[in-house]
Amino acid sequence: MTPNQLRGCTIVVAALLNAVVFAGPNSHDARFWKAIAENDFAVPAHESVGNLVPELADLAGETDPSLRDNCGYEILAAWVYRQNLLTGEQLEALRRKLLPAMIFHIGESQTDTVFRRSFSALYISILAAQDLRKPFLSAAAFKETLDTALQCYSEEKDLRGYVPKNGWAHATAHVADLLKFLARNEHLSRDDQKRVVAGISQRCRTATSVFSWGEDARMAAALLSVVDRKDFDQSAFDGWFKALIAENKELWKGLTIDIAAYIRVRAQANVLAHLAAKIAAQKDEEVPKQFCDALNAILGQVE
Repeated sequence: MTPNQLRGCTIVVAALLNAVVFAGPNSHDARFWKAIAENDFAVPAHESVGNLVPELADLAGETDPSLRDNCGYEILAAWVYRQNLLTGEQLEALRRKLLPAMIFHIGESQTDTVFRRSFSALYISILAAQDLRKPFLSAAAFKETLDTALQCYSEEKDLRGYVPKNGWAHATAHVADLLKFLARNEHLSRDDQKRVVAGISQRCRTATSVFSWGEDARMAAALLSVVDRKDFDQSAFDGWFKALIAENKELWKGLTIDIAAYIRVRAQANVLAHLAAKIAAQKDEEVPKQFCDALNAILGQVE
């Protein structure tokens, strides 16, 4: 067997393994899930949430938004967050199932694999929100989840927002939703604060176009979770602010504009503008004046 043939066999085997891992039993059809959504999310007679939820998680990879969004996300949110139907052990099992799906074929772009990655992150955000009310995440599980979310921001290449026919891809927004809840968790360390801020700033710097589907507001919400912490460490933002000032100055040195550089600066500035607006709109949280002054100074300098 030649090296090329061996590589071809390896790719085929990997694809088959991925199919097995994420296919799930799928013993119920679309009508079954849609009936649940239409019946106020009641668990069907002779069925158990524990058996249904792993199958429900597989809907994250569907290209049909009526299944992926209206059934998968909405049913999971109802059963996990609103109705509290899952035990801590069941939630942890679901997290372990969804986590590898967040990096399923990561690095691809313009393919349907983005839906599994993106919606697995969104589904886990429900678990992260529930953990804030009824903790089930161990320190190790929290770290693993945070590491994977930040890996998504580092390696995800498919930054599409809305896709005709298939609906929302929105990987950037959905990972931001997960980070928003993880950043409120008691397991988040001061070093983790820096990692979250750095991950979001780098996501902006690697964008090939300015975010236009609300992703910047969602990333700002994740940053607000950091800023609102009682142990908030402003130094998490200091490096970002300094770098952004330098990038902005470099952008306007010549007579012509480097389009890619402009996009990087504008994407960052838009997120920070949303953060400033969210801070200003808060009524119950006090943000240190020193940080607000630094944030407003940055926004005043970026053209």
